Amino acid sequence: MELWVEGESLCRTCRSAHIQKGFRESEESIFCNFAALRAVPFKVAECTDYENRTVPYRWELEEMALLIHVDPARKRAGFKADAGFAGHYAEQDDEEEDDISVSE
Repeated sequence: MELWVEGESLCRTCRSAHIQKGFRESEESIFCNFAALRAVPFKVAECTDYENRTVPYRWELEEMALLIHVDPARKRAGFKADAGFAGHYAEQDDEEEDDISVSE
């Protein structure tokens, strides 16, 4: 048997809640705006569509983030682009094409 202890409504911290308060404690209207605006006549203990407004969205976090670009400490792995092999073969191919065009 579960015993519910009355506390604050989840609507107080939900992104979909629209809360109107008056000057008296009894003057309060809560509306849920998840799919369509509808009144919530009681304190909500559990909700399947609850979204905590105190936790920022991912895009908000990315907007706040300080980006620091650091050069990598290591050199790139693999062969250098101009190690001599590719350039050597390319030069030989160019010379062979020149020889063919001259002989024709």
